[in-house]
Amino acid sequence: MTDLIGQSDCLIVVNPAAASVDTHLGRKIEGWLSGRVRTVRTERTAAPGHAVDLVREHADAGLVIAAGGDGTVNEILQGIAGHQVVLPLPLGSGNSTARNLFGDRDWRQVLDLLDRPGACTVRRLDLLRLEEAGVVAVLGTSTGFLAQVLIGARAVEGPVRGMDRYLSAAADVLRTVTDHPTRVTVDGVVLAEGPMSCVCVGGGRFRAWSFQFLPRSVLDDGLLDVCAIDALEPAAVAEVAALIAAGQHLGRPDVRYGRGTRVVLERTDGLPLVAEFDGSVWDAAGPRLTVEVLPGALLALAAADGPCG
Repeated sequence: MTDLIGQSDCLIVVNPAAASVDTHLGRKIEGWLSGRVRTVRTERTAAPGHAVDLVREHADAGLVIAAGGDGTVNEILQGIAGHQVVLPLPLGSGNSTARNLFGDRDWRQVLDLLDRPGACTVRRLDLLRLEEAGVVAVLGTSTGFLAQVLIGARAVEGPVRGMDRYLSAAADVLRTVTDHPTRVTVDGVVLAEGPMSCVCVGGGRFRAWSFQFLPRSVLDDGLLDVCAIDALEPAAVAEVAALIAAGQHLGRPDVRYGRGTRVVLERTDGLPLVAEFDGSVWDAAGPRLTVEVLPGALLALAAADGPCG
């Protein structure tokens, strides 16, 4: 791992809007990399979508560090070349991408891990191609609950930032969990159909940092994991939420789980899906989303003891 880093030109993409980013962060990371990489350059994003352009402009960088959250990682994915290795640092709100690869470590612990022989490895992660959205994703995509929380977080007022903003929105959503008529098809076979409170496709085992919607997910097995949760009675909401946090919700009669290489999500009433991908709301959603796996499409650094085998 030290050889890989030492032979690399490095690009640090800093999202100044991320929850844990301060004005000195780029210099702090550069200081840690000093003497460890061949060259290092720090770029700060100026607007949504800017990270895509930055990565394309610096295609010679063999190592790309995402200093932000899941949204920053997703933007980088849209512009990255096949030879570049991504290192996500947990500096956003949810940081689920980093958690899937490095467990509970903070960004300093992740960087320190790279100096320990055998502690890190380069993995070829599967990506998801979202046909109608025209993007790729690594964590996954979902309809219902997670997307509703993200939409609600936009409306949270006051100085609340980071994960607290999402927790505030989640509390509101949990009080009035809605459902949508949805059909979920995996490799041409209907997995679930009817009123759904949430459908997750991925991707990563962890979403929103701690929730294990896809507890059996492996990041590089060439398969998409799918979890469909029926409409829930108010009395069942808290119980199911606690089970999801522990990854113990499978086996319930209102939960269906499957695996495949192509998944289709459809609103059977023809209305737009309430959907997100990698923690970003899909504002232009229509009634259908087709998801296909891209096996081994992303090179990423990960802890050898990472939680998502």
